[in-house]
Amino acid sequence: MLQRILTARQQGEPRPPAPAPGRPQHGPPLPSPADIQAIKGFLAKCWSLDISTKEYAYLKGTVLFNPDLPGLHCTQYIEGLQREAQQALNEHVRLIHRGDEARFAKLNVVLSLLRSINANVVAELFFRPIIGAVNMDDMLLEMLCAKL
Repeated sequence: MLQRILTARQQGEPRPPAPAPGRPQHGPPLPSPADIQAIKGFLAKCWSLDISTKEYAYLKGTVLFNPDLPGLHCTQYIEGLQREAQQALNEHVRLIHRGDEARFAKLNVVLSLLRSINANVVAELFFRPIIGAVNMDDMLLEMLCAKL
């Protein structure tokens, strides 16, 4: 499914016709070619770096422990967890990739590419077909604040 989504509507292919004025559109608007291209660029960068399982885990911690989510309590604690994930990633990269001084910076570029992708587009492409309409901020808040 991922490949079909990302390879659909390549540049130059016509967009589906817009609904006639005054007629309701069925379903949410389709992601733009720029949205699809941003996701493709992010995935290509990830694949080119051959991110290891540990690097992926540390990157995931950096993203999920986001103290900037609205309504989040204990932001200092979450910020500390994010900082720990970043430090662990940096230490891991220095230990495993000694010859690649720029790898940590490259991984941070991957994070900036990820952050530039609209969360609503991700939800529309990957979550809506499976679990329906979701708000990514609400989902992250629920995950971070859930009692285990």
